[in-house]
Amino acid sequence: MATNQASTGFGAETKWSQPVRFQRKGQNSKGAALTIGEFLKQSCDQMAIGVGPRSHADCPHRVTSECYSPDDATALDEVIASAYRQVFGNAHVMDFERCTELEAQLRDGRLTVRDFIRGLAKSSFYKSRFFYSVAPQRGVELNFKHLLGRAPHSQSEMSQKISLQAEKGQAAVIDSIIDSAEYLEVFGSDIVPYARAWSSPADLSTAAFPMLAALEKSFAGSDSARGGSSSLTTSLGSGYAPRISVPSQSVGVRPSSSFTAGRIRSKAPGVTSGNDSAPMRGDSYVFFGLGQREQETFQRCPGDSADQLNALIRSTYKQVMGNPHLMEFERAISAESKFIDGYLSTREFVRAIGLSAEYKRRFFETNAPYRFIELNFKHFLGRAPKSQQEISEHTRILAEGGYEAEISSYVDCEEYQSTFGEDTVPFARILSENGRSQVAFNRHLKLAEGFAASDTVQTSSALVTSVATGMVPGGWSSTTTRINRTGTQSGAADPTKKRFRIVVAAQAARGRQRTAGNTYLVSGKDMSSQMKYIHARGGKIVSITEVM
Repeated sequence: MATNQASTGFGAETKWSQPVRFQRKGQNSKGAALTIGEFLKQSCDQMAIGVGPRSHADCPHRVTSECYSPDDATALDEVIASAYRQVFGNAHVMDFERCTELEAQLRDGRLTVRDFIRGLAKSSFYKSRFFYSVAPQRGVELNFKHLLGRAPHSQSEMSQKISLQAEKGQAAVIDSIIDSAEYLEVFGSDIVPYARAWSSPADLSTAAFPMLAALEKSFAGSDSARGGSSSLTTSLGSGYAPRISVPSQSVGVRPSSSFTAGRIRSKAPGVTSGNDSAPMRGDSYVFFGLGQREQETFQRCPGDSADQLNALIRSTYKQVMGNPHLMEFERAISAESKFIDGYLSTREFVRAIGLSAEYKRRFFETNAPYRFIELNFKHFLGRAPKSQQEISEHTRILAEGGYEAEISSYVDCEEYQSTFGEDTVPFARILSENGRSQVAFNRHLKLAEGFAASDTVQTSSALVTSVATGMVPGGWSSTTTRINRTGTQSGAADPTKKRFRIVVAAQAARGRQRTAGNTYLVSGKDMSSQMKYIHARGGKIVSITEVM
């Protein structure tokens, strides 16, 4: 077996100079063949073909190099470490994310290395990172990289696996790769898959090298941090191999102007364009102002510490109140106390904030009814309204049942219960879901506006036209490029020319203003100096409001 060459110039250096292998010797692990692939392999084992070159017509399901695999404990530990690194795409796996049951079966001899690899590829960790959260093309190309150590040969091979995935599921795709003649001939039952296109093996084309380089990116990078879009769509569709990016080891070295002019300026997450001062975020959704594609989930669990409960409270305020800055007197202190003491579940705490006077003041008394309802969908269900029928239904509830009935209609609905339950704080549901149309994503972006935006800025509906017509909302694609998205609200495009009202609760004697409840009307450029003046004289700022 040829050694796994290390191509350090392209960021593909490996931790192991030889393919990692292990075999549990002295045990007869043969049993009834449960799959066609296993039956073919057992049939080939009985043929006892000698070591040496052979054609697939003779026996495509047997590799002879596995006869020389070590069986000591050190080799077993290396196999487990190498398998996690290869199959999970160089992800950092926490202890609770490890497949301990599979590891135990491998150590006991109940699983071969090939079956251990199969189990990792079918694990919930692998599915969540490389199936549920990526496009089908991206998932399949990573399956080839993780399990066969190469990129897909052609669009035909890619399409075949996508069709199999659509018909029989992701598990069938994994089985088709691991039970294939190629896998068994190259890796057999005892060798961990590895990136094998660097040494130009006889069964791979020359284009396999740059295509694997496009998938590998760098030695320290993780496949789960590079977004969910395919890296090889253009190359497979056009039949041209992708250009190899600048080596990641060449820190501080810039390519020549002739090279930069001819290369594709990749905007894949984790790759700089050559003009950036810092690497891009590892998630393309940051460009939409959402911070991350799958929002962090906060869930109350028995035994949570005080810090964990405070984090839950902060995340609940951020979600339900629309990313606000809350003063101390604006918080629902009574509901917080009951939540900390266990008298309120997370769902009931969410309801309490929605029924609070501050939520009512911010989103009901000062907004149009359509705006109030669409924000309720965002805050309590983590999505935008689906249709005009939904808007009309909640308008009727608001008109007939009142404010409290409208808030409770979200918290008590079946969708809330099935999605968040009693203990999970609502979150932005960015990922595609069964039963939701693609336009829902665009509508959510229209409501999100920006990662640092607040829902209290806009008072008119953002989706009234989109929901009524069933079309994509206008202007959603430019929400992160406008320098000041609220400029037209106050009549000034420049934030330094806006006017703000500062209300101060009390101020010490001998101050310029001696009456309680002072109000200052200042421009944006004088905001800092005015706040310093107030604090220097013992004043307490109650609120800062933009003057429309």
